Amino acid sequence: MRYAISYVSSVNSNLTEDDILKVLKYTRNWNNDNGITGILLYSDGNFFQVLEGEKDLLKSLLSRIEKDERHYNVMVIFEKEVSETKFDDYQSDFISLDSRFQSRNLALYFSQIEKLNPKIQSSVRYILNNFAEGI
Repeated sequence: MRYAISYVSSVNSNLTEDDILKVLKYTRNWNNDNGITGILLYSDGNFFQVLEGEKDLLKSLLSRIEKDERHYNVMVIFEKEVSETKFDDYQSDFISLDSRFQSRNLALYFSQIEKLNPKIQSSVRYILNNFAEGI
């Protein structure tokens, strides 16, 4: 049985833009190499992440995430078993109102979120909308 976890967190103010880009790249590569699907987005000092994978691996990963000093105030949005993978792979991106973000990617993220359980879809969509607006 696959498992899914989503959370938001605040980025440590000591992180530079270069540090954040390294986090996004490393996370994308590590998760794809380990069979984890989902997204990690950064916007204006916050991370938003959805992870899908094997339950034990994700629980261990969440424990490491919660201890990571590069961010704080990790708030889990949902944590649950899922019958099938909703995301095709793992992506990470800057999502704010500047030149790094490609707006066409937002449509892809929304289409993947629409595959989530309707009970959590609206909450995740609301959070992603706020990220797109630069919370």
